[in-house]
Amino acid sequence: MVAARATGRGGSDRSQSGALAAENRGTPDAWPGGDNLDARTMAVDLKDAPCVLLHAPAHADPLVPTDEALMEMAALAVLSNDPLAWTDALVDALGPRVDDACRRERLAAVQMHASIGRATGARLLSALWMHPDPGQLAALAAVDPGLAALAALLAARGDRPLDLPPLAAGALRLLSVADQLSGVGLREERLDLLGAAAIVQRHHDGGRVVLAVAPSLEAVLRHLLANPRSYSPGFAGNLDGVLLEPGFLVIDLDDGGRIFAHGFPVVTEEEIDGAAPAAAGKPDRDDLDRVAIRKHVLDNIMSTSVLLEFLRDPKISSIPGLVAEVVNRTRNPQVLEVIINNRSLHTGFANKAVPLACLRSPVNVPLKSLRRFIHVKYVSKVDLKRLANDRTGIRREVGQEITRYLESLN
Repeated sequence: MVAARATGRGGSDRSQSGALAAENRGTPDAWPGGDNLDARTMAVDLKDAPCVLLHAPAHADPLVPTDEALMEMAALAVLSNDPLAWTDALVDALGPRVDDACRRERLAAVQMHASIGRATGARLLSALWMHPDPGQLAALAAVDPGLAALAALLAARGDRPLDLPPLAAGALRLLSVADQLSGVGLREERLDLLGAAAIVQRHHDGGRVVLAVAPSLEAVLRHLLANPRSYSPGFAGNLDGVLLEPGFLVIDLDDGGRIFAHGFPVVTEEEIDGAAPAAAGKPDRDDLDRVAIRKHVLDNIMSTSVLLEFLRDPKISSIPGLVAEVVNRTRNPQVLEVIINNRSLHTGFANKAVPLACLRSPVNVPLKSLRRFIHVKYVSKVDLKRLANDRTGIRREVGQEITRYLESLN
């Protein structure tokens, strides 16, 4: 039930927005649960409110780039503070002298960096947005299902592309709303920078983004706009310019003259190995540390004791795609059992591909342990159907259990 409503932009809109904003902040709304946010949250029926604010788009597993591609793309943004230099470097890195396979790897690296949401990813995404031939990149990304998140943004860019400042401002406000919903347990996965930018670009009209919301979700949003909660660590959210109209969430794209230091907002600045968060306007080299950590973990994939020690480190579970890659490569049931039984290793944005990877693994893990992942909460219905129809890559008993689960949904 996601919809964009055409809305003109003028003086009347401004005065109406101001009045609605005041209403959101000062008027208690009637609700059976009173001011009890838990009651409001429990009243949201996720099946009746399939809004982009609550559900991530159903993309295939992201393409995991090579370590070389990750470091190459990070270096483009690290070596200069000039946005034009980022774009020029990206144009060269994806130019006609580079073969398609290498370009796909580099696009996968851009996608991963942008999904992480650090300063390097924000810079690469802004360079991608200013690329002079986005159609060529969109066509290349569309060929590989593992680049679906990037392809969705590039495809949306083809229709009435926004300038970077209003796109970045809208993305920050949308990310702020999604972060608030995550804080009350209504969003399982963090909305990332790629997804937010794609939603804003796809649904903008008249300087605003208007998304339809179900009444139960609207009540929760009204409470959160009036009583915002603390944001996730490292994220400087901003709900100014976000308001509610009956049945709709409205996001103003007016950037107010603000220019983000890295083109797009930085979503996270968590530290690695005690390094200080990147300051605005300064190069961010911590993403290179992530690459080094990832390489070190995968180089020790055959050493069970070392690998289990790595998995105890929160830094490992915070690197997107790393735990899923461990699942894909390991043949040790003890390692998989640890990942399955430790919630921090199979939930959240960084580990969203882990449950599906566990179901695909040929390692002889007890079905009782895997059964928790045979649920649409962890693996999309589309992916479960694919596994049920093509069992050549999964264990027979896992395929049978998936089939029984899908039949129970009908």
